[in-house]
Amino acid sequence: MSRPNILLLVVDCLRADHVYQPGLAHTPTLDAMRAGGFSFLNTITTNTQTTPAFGCLLTAKYPFETGIRSLYGHRLAEGVRTLPEMLRAAGYRTVAEVSGPLAEEAGLNRGFDEYRFRSKKVTLYGEWGDALLAKFRATPPAPWFMLLHLWEVHLKRRVLPECDNDRCGKTSYARAVSSLDLYLGRLLQALPQNTVVALTGDHGEMITQSARERKWKKARKRLYMFLHKHHLTSRHPAHALRGCWEGHGHMLYDELIKVPLVLHGPGVIPHGASEKQVRHVDIPATILELGGAAPAAGLTGRSLMEMVRGAPGEHRDAYTEVAGAQYFNKDLALAALRTENRYKYIYAPFNNRFKPELFDLAADPGERRDIARSSPDIAARLRGALDAMAVERMPGMEMTDAEKAAALERLKSLGYHDV
Repeated sequence: MSRPNILLLVVDCLRADHVYQPGLAHTPTLDAMRAGGFSFLNTITTNTQTTPAFGCLLTAKYPFETGIRSLYGHRLAEGVRTLPEMLRAAGYRTVAEVSGPLAEEAGLNRGFDEYRFRSKKVTLYGEWGDALLAKFRATPPAPWFMLLHLWEVHLKRRVLPECDNDRCGKTSYARAVSSLDLYLGRLLQALPQNTVVALTGDHGEMITQSARERKWKKARKRLYMFLHKHHLTSRHPAHALRGCWEGHGHMLYDELIKVPLVLHGPGVIPHGASEKQVRHVDIPATILELGGAAPAAGLTGRSLMEMVRGAPGEHRDAYTEVAGAQYFNKDLALAALRTENRYKYIYAPFNNRFKPELFDLAADPGERRDIARSSPDIAARLRGALDAMAVERMPGMEMTDAEKAAALERLKSLGYHDV
């Protein structure tokens, strides 16, 4: 069989539960992809902000290795080879269709033959989406690799009229996922034969807020930010304010770091699923193996194809971080290690004022009971593993002033007002 075309389909803000848990959204296309493909049920992203998450998805390295540690202001470090560079060297045509903050200032266009950025005003459910399907139906020369970044689930979420009902979910988020599922059905039909789809999210999303939490949201934010400013609390503000934010980019709880990963390709990918914990940084190595391309030396991620072919595999410790603000803010930065698909240790690597947290995810999947004080041996072991990774190195590769200004204006146009 000839080498497959490869579509890396990244849905911004796509949570794992809305793909894997029945009843949250109406997703017959995603269900069919899972039924005909291979699902990794415990996939952990590297960052809960879009730009650094994509930096890892395209390099198989962690943020402290890529140089991109925040939503804007940083760019890909020189010398870091990208997935499209490696695929292009193997004869692939490489194309990107991206939106949000992923314009060229971040350097993520490295290795792409074509890198097309669209504003958030260009919706999938219109002329652009129809034109994309037409390009696939025209059967572009193979083999090709495409990064397709979809924005429709991100705030403000796009809900089609036919999905604006309880059958498609109780929340606007679920209805946006259901709307996207309709388009994905058309997309799968338009793809050429011998195409493998790797579907994931760049990070998850906080979506649940009670009426009381919404009512007191602003007051609580003001209170805790005042306490933080005057060094009157040992709790990280993002921890203290859990439930006040709808969105992402502040915390490292599982609703934000667990994303789906579904591989689908008739005749190439067998049906199956794995509950082993895997990582975003494993996706590029997997795609390289699928494409028969030689990986660059020193990749952090490892291919998952052995598990796809039936090997039991093993849990892979997953590092994840967030800057704490749109630009890398050492004072509010958080880092975490999620290990054995059971324990998670969260700490502030640049600020020892904030107390670390440790959760036993088997006993406490909602991450409500901090056991750092009652399980000091486990906390010390995970902290030692993080110290060995030297996550404090490379605080970021700075953009030029002109690049920062362009990136900042683009973020403001997307609705980011706190930058």
